[in-house]
Amino acid sequence: MFKKIFFQNFKSFSNLTFDLINRGRPKNVIAIYGENGSGKSNIVDAFKLLRLSMDTIKISKKIIKIQAKLQEDEDKDKLPDINTISEIFFHRKNSFYEVSKKTHRISANDNTKLVFEFNIASSDGKYTLEYNKRGELVSESLDYIINSKIGNHFKIERNEKTSILFNKTIFKRGILKDLQEQVEKFWGKHTFLAIFSDYIKSVNSDYLRVNISEKFIKVITEFQKISIWTEEMRGPFNNTALLLTKLDKGEIDNNEKEKLLQTEEIIYNYFSAMYADIKDIRYNLDEEGETIKYELMIYKNIGGELTEVPISLESNGTKKLLELLTVFLWAVDGRICVVDEIDTGIHDILMNNVLKSLSSCISGQLIFTTHDTALLKELSPSSAYFISIDVNGNKKIRSGNDMDKKVAPNNNMEKMYLEGFFGAVPEPLDIDFKELFSKDYESEE
Repeated sequence: MFKKIFFQNFKSFSNLTFDLINRGRPKNVIAIYGENGSGKSNIVDAFKLLRLSMDTIKISKKIIKIQAKLQEDEDKDKLPDINTISEIFFHRKNSFYEVSKKTHRISANDNTKLVFEFNIASSDGKYTLEYNKRGELVSESLDYIINSKIGNHFKIERNEKTSILFNKTIFKRGILKDLQEQVEKFWGKHTFLAIFSDYIKSVNSDYLRVNISEKFIKVITEFQKISIWTEEMRGPFNNTALLLTKLDKGEIDNNEKEKLLQTEEIIYNYFSAMYADIKDIRYNLDEEGETIKYELMIYKNIGGELTEVPISLESNGTKKLLELLTVFLWAVDGRICVVDEIDTGIHDILMNNVLKSLSSCISGQLIFTTHDTALLKELSPSSAYFISIDVNGNKKIRSGNDMDKKVAPNNNMEKMYLEGFFGAVPEPLDIDFKELFSKDYESEE
């Protein structure tokens, strides 16, 4: 789990530290408040950048395959598939290179720097990324446990030429040459995490076990468990032993049929606790050979009759709650889930109930931005964070526990927040709409 994040020249943050520690341990639930434009989404974007940095080579290879398929179709006088073209644009838009160059703080001349401090398997570590305004990597390093003490696993820097330092306790002689060649070929537009994640697919597990410390593999594995939930990016969410990847509709192999029943039960228990009119949840199935197509149906009491309603016809809030179910269960299962505007379209009473039920169950981390002040009724002072902005535009993020005046557990944090105790609230002036639309601005008839 993450303990602290340092931002330098990242979007609107010139210099900011986000401390997620309580009594020496990472917090499980973190809610981020602030006025519009304060930088709440910047924090989500930092996690997004970290997660994308693991997959950039895989994404590049996928784009090449898709483009080759399009060329093949063109040679056969086939029209290009719109979904295929959309997939190319999506992957390009979300590549590390494209995302990173958009995160450099406007007007800043110095590089952008991100430092992620974490705790994995009861050991602390630190991962550092530094890149220039063009989105090109300048430096990357990882510090984590080596034997019984924290030490540097690797450090890569680029000045006039690329400097590569691998700890020989972590990376054995048999693999060093291969990794150095990969770094010289790809590093700059790809991180070492991406290079390594792609490299391990080409070698067998026994070879890795002999040549690379399990400590480094552990970091890679845990970082890959980070999932992002924004308008542009959902996931990655992989199949689990109990839950389907896509909850609303999709296609699975026949041997996964048991998951349909398990997922039905989980969704029913989830929705029936929030909606009194939901009486049952079932999947409609269409079995074709070795595959099963499925679609989620909700059985509701409408006008005194039990009515079957496809999930696609439900409200946006209900559909969002369904999508977020995977996020919540992943956080319970020990994953890191980062959600932007968790409350959008969801009634505050429902969101409050979900958070109340979740808080004591999460073994991973649930980090989210929100404008829903009602959630402060269920959050502890240490879990609620507020981004404030001074007169010079400098930003600071502090939890309710870090304020100049102590916040007691029984204090009404919602009332305190709305009254400006934590800052992070808009202070608008009155708008004279009559003046805005005065005759001076009216068009002549």
